[in-house]
Amino acid sequence: MTDTVIPRLILILWPLALVDMIVGTSWLSLVLGGVFAIYLIASLRTAHLGDRLFAVAVTGLALLILTLDRRLADLPAIFARTVVFAAFVPSAQFLRSLAESDLRVARYRDALQQQPQSARPIWLLIGSAVLGSVMTVGAVAILSPLFADLCDEDSRREDAVAALTGTALAINWSPFFVAMAVVTAFFPMVPFWQAVSVGLGLSFLGLFLAFAMLRIANPFVTGIRALRALGGFVPMICVAGLMVVLLRVEGGFSTLEAGCLAIPPLGLLLVATATRSRSEARTRIKHTLQVTGMRIKRVGLEIGIVALAFMLGLVLRDSPTVDALVMYLQLDGIPGPLLLLLIPAAMIVSGLLAVHPIVSASLLMALFAGNHSGVSDLALLGATLAGWSAAAMLSYSGLLMMVTTSVTAVPRSRLILSRNTLFGPAFALAAALLLATLDRAMV
Repeated sequence: MTDTVIPRLILILWPLALVDMIVGTSWLSLVLGGVFAIYLIASLRTAHLGDRLFAVAVTGLALLILTLDRRLADLPAIFARTVVFAAFVPSAQFLRSLAESDLRVARYRDALQQQPQSARPIWLLIGSAVLGSVMTVGAVAILSPLFADLCDEDSRREDAVAALTGTALAINWSPFFVAMAVVTAFFPMVPFWQAVSVGLGLSFLGLFLAFAMLRIANPFVTGIRALRALGGFVPMICVAGLMVVLLRVEGGFSTLEAGCLAIPPLGLLLVATATRSRSEARTRIKHTLQVTGMRIKRVGLEIGIVALAFMLGLVLRDSPTVDALVMYLQLDGIPGPLLLLLIPAAMIVSGLLAVHPIVSASLLMALFAGNHSGVSDLALLGATLAGWSAAAMLSYSGLLMMVTTSVTAVPRSRLILSRNTLFGPAFALAAALLLATLDRAMV
């Protein structure tokens, strides 16, 4: 009975977490935190040994730091802040389910299938970058029917790498990825619109490099053609981004909360612009909720890993012990431009060693955010986002890598040992140079 009841808890936590974001009462947050803890423990009980060891290690490190800081009593309140993931992940699944049945996406897939093999990587790169900005890793799953028709393994690998790269580049700026939420939490003094703007610049830089590395004729013309095929979807993405920025800036919500609260009206907008009658809209929403309900019963492990890693990040961010360690190691003496390269490089190496980017990013930001006078917070923020993006392309245990492998049937080793082996570090280097130039211009 427990195996059927516990997964259903997320169906209760999801709407209550949304209510808690708006109402904001401490007692409700703590109650939800307790229920969420039960849900996570039960979900991790059936996980693989590696995932359980990861959860124990992250929790143990958080407890150790809180003990050293003499803040162990703060644990319930800190953990309660992770309840936002009980709404964020299901909301993202809802948006993915809605987009899968959207005619605009179907038309894009049909147009892509008509392209020659030489043009497909560009189309997949653009499609995954655009769709991934609101559907995150679900963008690869939405494009998955395109891979089933490919019998040639090399062609399927090329297409899979393109979809993986495009989605990873969206991490740089999209507020619907966990990356933006985690990184901006460490840099509260950086205006949110500046974080998004820098991230967009990094995404365009990455697309430019990716086009150059594909070495096909007229890549930019092909890219513009692919973007036009998604024309009906681009305005929705602009509206989604604007809603999150407004909720973040004017409403005082965190990035994660703003993303969660923006998804329901965005979903209604998608339905309203794609259906002809109210009855059709009601039918589609009902079907989407049913599909989402089935899916989110199976995402307990994903929610648990991300929530615990986020908890560790919160502990590290406010730790006097970590601040003392920075002073002892004299990390403030690292030259700014070198630091902007070291951060993404460290995240890439950590990803290859199966360390989740949320953990490596939290550790690095805890060491350097607000503790390094040689470089601006905005540049550090951008370097961390670029590192997260590059690590997602190469991380053996990353969620994006696992989803891409699952829907394309291309082994993870072949996705890692691909052009991304060169592209990931090249993007990190180019991003560091761009951010160093920007940082110097701001002085």
